[in-house]
Amino acid sequence: MKLAVIVALFTPCLGFAQAGDAKVKFEAASVKPTGSAAGNEVSGGMRGGPGTTDPGRITIHRGTLSELLARAYDVQRDQISGPDWIEDRDTHVYRIDATLPPNTTKEQFQLMFQNLLAERFHVRLHRETKTRSGYELTVAAGGPKLKEWTPDTSVAVAGKPVIDEKGFVKLPPGSGLALVMPQGGGVGAIRISYRQTMAEFCHGLGSEINMANRTPIGGEQPRVIDKTGLAGKYEFTLEFAGSFGAKEGEPGAPVASDPTGAPDLFTAVEKQLGLKLVKVKDISVDIVVVDSADKVPVEN
Repeated sequence: MKLAVIVALFTPCLGFAQAGDAKVKFEAASVKPTGSAAGNEVSGGMRGGPGTTDPGRITIHRGTLSELLARAYDVQRDQISGPDWIEDRDTHVYRIDATLPPNTTKEQFQLMFQNLLAERFHVRLHRETKTRSGYELTVAAGGPKLKEWTPDTSVAVAGKPVIDEKGFVKLPPGSGLALVMPQGGGVGAIRISYRQTMAEFCHGLGSEINMANRTPIGGEQPRVIDKTGLAGKYEFTLEFAGSFGAKEGEPGAPVASDPTGAPDLFTAVEKQLGLKLVKVKDISVDIVVVDSADKVPVEN
């Protein structure tokens, strides 16, 4: 089975940014339509910015307006609602290059990003509240099986991703996440390398639950609340059976196993990490609703 590797050179921010001063802007910014994807380029993936090894600039090679808004307002993609074209990865995709003032905080960066999208796309929006299914992440009976992360400067930042003997990506400095998964939406073993706090892990764990349930990309994600009580940043791996946006079978039908013997996600979380996902009542989430926006951004 062919595999695809995706390395995310960023760690997601947490929280919901507030509407800000329109004067908070990037020093310089380029926004323009772009072409088709190249290689394993992550749609919506960002390089650089506050908290990374390159805090003075950002680059998003390809992003739909929905993905750009999700990053600007620090929410999941299923918290962005609007016309169908804002999710179109074939025609309406954009590249952003921007320079940040020295010592820009994550909060200031988000306000700059919001102002940029409002200026170039003439975005008008409002907010609503909806519910999503939810889980709590707790420590399993046997205790956690996590190793706190210690920076390793011997690992190169650039170059082709390195896969270890177990099939996981060795994370370079500045990375928080890397996936090895079946290509073409097939069901198989998904192997993910993490370098995250438990809050960050929970923030993205709904995506892994969707992979295990074969939910199409962009579908609603369950919310996961951190109840582990674990502090610090950890480096760990997780292997489970699933598919990245598979269209075969009924969405929501869990993958019990795959030909390589990978376990289901809930078993993997408990056996491999010493943690446990517990179902809870639905959780209220904020939704950013796009009322209007331009398909072609204002020229740079």
